[in-house]
Amino acid sequence: MLSPHDSIPLPHDTSMELELLGSLCLKDGLIIPKVASILKPDDFYSPVHKLIYQTILDLFQRGIAPNMLLIFNDIKKHKLFKDNEFVFKETVLSLGEVAFTTAYSIQQANVIKDFSIRRQMLFLASKLQRDFSDSSLDTQKLLVDTESAFRIINDNAAPPSLITPTFYLNNRITRDIEKNKLYSTRVTGFSNIDLNQIFSPGLYVVGATPAAGKTTFCWQLLDQLAHNGESCIFCSYEMSALELYSKSLSKQLFLQDRSSTLTSSDIRRGAHSDSFESLLIQLCSDKNLKGVNLFELRDESVDDMLRLIKPFCSDKSKSPVVCLDYLQIVPSVTSDNYFSNRMRIDDIVHKLKTFQRETNTTFIVVSSFNRDNYAKPVSFESFKESGNIEYSADVVWALQLNVVNNLKGDNISDARKKIEGAKKEQPRHVQLKCLKNRQGNNYDCFFYYFSAHDYFEPCNVFNSVDTNLNIDHKKEF
Repeated sequence: MLSPHDSIPLPHDTSMELELLGSLCLKDGLIIPKVASILKPDDFYSPVHKLIYQTILDLFQRGIAPNMLLIFNDIKKHKLFKDNEFVFKETVLSLGEVAFTTAYSIQQANVIKDFSIRRQMLFLASKLQRDFSDSSLDTQKLLVDTESAFRIINDNAAPPSLITPTFYLNNRITRDIEKNKLYSTRVTGFSNIDLNQIFSPGLYVVGATPAAGKTTFCWQLLDQLAHNGESCIFCSYEMSALELYSKSLSKQLFLQDRSSTLTSSDIRRGAHSDSFESLLIQLCSDKNLKGVNLFELRDESVDDMLRLIKPFCSDKSKSPVVCLDYLQIVPSVTSDNYFSNRMRIDDIVHKLKTFQRETNTTFIVVSSFNRDNYAKPVSFESFKESGNIEYSADVVWALQLNVVNNLKGDNISDARKKIEGAKKEQPRHVQLKCLKNRQGNNYDCFFYYFSAHDYFEPCNVFNSVDTNLNIDHKKEF
């Protein structure tokens, strides 16, 4: 089977990329606008070159002629190279030695663009071979998806255009404001979040300690948004359709009858009840059933995943809500072993943010935490490989068991005992901390997490003795 990772070398010329980057620093960046009309950062094969090119464009757009010192300081300021400082420093310093003229810059940019398109086509060809070899997949749908994928590659060849104040104020500001107004009345279904947050388009990152229910929380969030009329897509690398949809069924049975004992695990094992059979008949007969659409992903890269969902995000007056579960297990697209896992995560987050901006989606990314932070109150340090999360995300949410707030001064053994005790509670007490919010102030929210029934219920601040379990809720699937 064709594999662009193993069998076929990916077209690239890193020496040419480096020489082109060096030429962009000559003559006060005179050649940058012409090169920018040909190349996007993602067209570079080397992740280091990609980040340097993006930095050069950012400097130039701010009216600053790029040079080695400014480039190095700008990358350093964003802390994107902490684990690979030597590689970045060596590469940036070499920019002054590799280029002495801009005479060949346009030709080089066109060659690099050609390599980029060829790499995309190789990845697509590999995917098409796998898909068309699978006789269980519908041929007509594959043909439509193939046509869409070719169109996306062609569209990606279009360069970004310069936006002047006069053009924007005369042609786009009113349209953009009207688009943004569509989200001012959107509700998540979590009353405490809706009091603090307008759920506008942006990149949302959700992290959690073990047993805080990050996947369940995001699935319920999308489920509630779907019932409020939003288009929702869940991209799952971890859980199957059976695992996720059984969560919805168990939750709905629990909302209909709090004495229900049928869990999602029971449903998956084939344990039914009269109420379950009744609910299933009702849902199957509903031709206008609202719910979350699902992509079950396996070895697809982030680029593959974005190509899959882009047709559902384009040409819509109101873009969908998309959730990716979860960040750390998205397969890498590079086998370069001198690039750290942190750089791989940074690259994925950058691509997700770029996609979110281009499509105006509301993109939720689930992230795991560092093991060293499981028994500490959540913070940015809790996120695994969190370099680019802190800077690229518009909103950062962290879920933790509320007991973690009371572990100050406890030794590791006592802390673990308290955490294990909190995991056994029904419901569990979970706190959501908003660590970053470009759309407003940071805030805290609290939930009762009925883990056996995959259900989060908003509540007030936890008391030493909790009796606040009679909260009104919508009995709607």
